[in-house]
Amino acid sequence: MFPPALLKGDELYEHEASAPYDASRDLSKYLLMHYGSLEDVFHQSGHPLAMAHGYCQRLSDLLRSCAQRTGTSVARALDVGCSVGGVTHALGAWVTDQVVGVDISRRSVEIAQALTHHGGGTFSVIEQGPFHREVSILVEPGDRARVAFEVGDANALRVGEQPFDAVVLSNVLDRVARPAACLEQFTGSTATLRTGGLLMVACPWSWYPEYSHPDEWLGSAATGTPSETALKALLAGHFDLVAEVDEPGVLRQNPREYDYFESHVTVWRKR
Repeated sequence: MFPPALLKGDELYEHEASAPYDASRDLSKYLLMHYGSLEDVFHQSGHPLAMAHGYCQRLSDLLRSCAQRTGTSVARALDVGCSVGGVTHALGAWVTDQVVGVDISRRSVEIAQALTHHGGGTFSVIEQGPFHREVSILVEPGDRARVAFEVGDANALRVGEQPFDAVVLSNVLDRVARPAACLEQFTGSTATLRTGGLLMVACPWSWYPEYSHPDEWLGSAATGTPSETALKALLAGHFDLVAEVDEPGVLRQNPREYDYFESHVTVWRKR
C-alpha cells in the first residue's frame, strides 16, 4: 500500500489567501520540522543548526522526565496548538492511554489525522525557485497511546468528561488573542487539567500585533517585566515549577535559509 500524498509539489507555488497556518508552503515547513530526519532538513549531519533538530521529541522527553521525577502518572495528555502533530505523536510513545492534539488550522488537523491513520505519508518541500523534492515519513504505532486530533481554539478549549493528566502549550501562547485567558483555563479550574497534573509551556515570546493586541502580551515594557517573569507570576499561585530550560528549534525555508528560534520551556505541577 502506497503512503498518502499529504502535500503535493505544485501546491507549494500557489498563492493562498487562506486562514492562518493553512497555506501549503507553511504546512510543508512544519511537517519537515515535526517529522523530518536530520538529512531531510539539512542534507548534512554537520550543519551548524543541526543541534536544533528534533524539537518536538525533546519537548516530549522533557515532559516524560518531569513526570517520572515527580511521580506523576500520565494516562491522558492534551497538546494545544498541535499543528501537524509532531509533539502529539511523540507523547503517544509513552503516555499510557490517550493523547489529543488540538489546533485552529483545519488543514493541519486533517494532515495529522491522515498521518495517524496511514502510519506515514509523503510531502514536498521547497528546494530553490521552481524545484522541490519529496520527503517520506513514518509514524511508528508501536506500543502507544491512542492518538486523536481535533479542530479547536486554544482560547476556548472543549471540556471533556474528565480532565487531562498533562497539557502542553507549544509555541502557541504568543499566537492566541488572549494569552492570559488561555492560561486561566488551567489555573481557574480542574476541568481541563487535574490537580497534580503537569503543564508545559514552550514559547519563544515572539509577539506580533496581527495575533494579539499589545495590551494582551505577557510582560510590560513600562515595568521592565519580561514575558518569562510575567508567565511565572500568572502560574505561581496555582503551580509549582518543576523545570525551566531553553530549547532550540528550526524551520527550513529552503536549503540556504532557516528560521532559528529558542523557546523558553517551563514545566509546572498543579497544586
